[in-house]
Parts: sequence; structure tokens; C-alpha cells
Amino acid sequence: MENYSISEIKTVLKPPIIINFIDEINCPICDIEIYLKDKLIDNDSFVYCKDCNHKIVFRIIKI
Repeated sequence: MENYSISEIKTVLKPPIIINFIDEINCPICDIEIYLKDKLIDNDSFVYCKDCNHKIVFRIIKI
């Protein structure tokens, strides 16, 4: 089983969306900043922390 974190993004926009309202998020394991500015995100898109290789999966929640 793969270990990962889920980051929920609530939006009124239809996916995929461009992340331009935040510059970065922090890794929940090692607390390093992960740069996200202008990244295109779809449901179940993911990024890896460059320091600890932790996977963060994005879930888009339509509001």
C-alpha cells in the first residue's frame, strides 16, 4: 500500500484548474515548501516532495 496525503481543493471551477491563488504548500512529513504557482491540477493529480519523496494527491471538490 502506497503512503500519500490528500489535499482537497474546493472550487466552483470545472477541472482541470490552474493553481494561481497560492504559491506553495508545505509537505506534511518534512515541512519543506512545494512550489505550485500556475500548476495545472486535475482530480487525482499529484506532486512529490523533493526532500522526502512523499506523494501529495489533489482532490478537486466542486462547490
